[in-house]
Amino acid sequence: MEPFTGRALLGSSIAEAGTDADVVGVCVRTGAQVDDCVDALLPVMKRGSVLMIHSTVSPDTVKAAAKRAELHAITVIDAPVTVTRSGTADAPFVCMMIGGGHVADERTKPLLEAYATDVVHVGPPGSAMSLKIINNLVSLVQIIVAEEAFRLAALTGVPAEALKAVMKSNGALTPTMMAIASRAGLPPADEHTAALRCVQASNGVKDLALAESLAKSVDTASATATFAKGQYWFSYTANLPNR
Repeated sequence: MEPFTGRALLGSSIAEAGTDADVVGVCVRTGAQVDDCVDALLPVMKRGSVLMIHSTVSPDTVKAAAKRAELHAITVIDAPVTVTRSGTADAPFVCMMIGGGHVADERTKPLLEAYATDVVHVGPPGSAMSLKIINNLVSLVQIIVAEEAFRLAALTGVPAEALKAVMKSNGALTPTMMAIASRAGLPPADEHTAALRCVQASNGVKDLALAESLAKSVDTASATATFAKGQYWFSYTANLPNR
């Protein structure tokens, strides 16, 4: 928390961070962690405040939290984020999706303006989380395709630059694929980068499982999510030593 010393009030617990706050944002990894945060926050947040869930979790997790929050007169909205255009170091840097948030617009606006370049209102509670999961399905599948394509190119003697030139010409080279292409076939620069890639791979598997579950919840199937979930860890960590 050292970078925030002198710039923010620092708390030693989740509850302390939420006490007397007008708006609280939760950005953790799993649904269980979101539930832990909600359990700690609801008893201490003031009536009329807003709890925003940024984490990528099941829409049902958000809906359950919203229902519990009603007993405390607290509004819960799903507010997942995705990367967006970048500016200076202190500029807004995410695109935010909002579910069930119109009633909380004025209370959340000052906070969102600090870090969101765009705010997309989706629909009722849970709808923004569904959108984030679908968006991640698209992005994660692109990563798998790029990893496999550039690995196959290297093994068959096709220069990466030639593959990029053709894919750029025909429109297949998306920004996500370009990012993967820049490191395709290369080991991570250091142990920290290798460890970070493992974390990203784990998050990808989690989000693909969410996509698979989302499809099942509406009595359909996502063959792409199911296949990608089984391939993602290998694709994302193929160049890591001893993993």
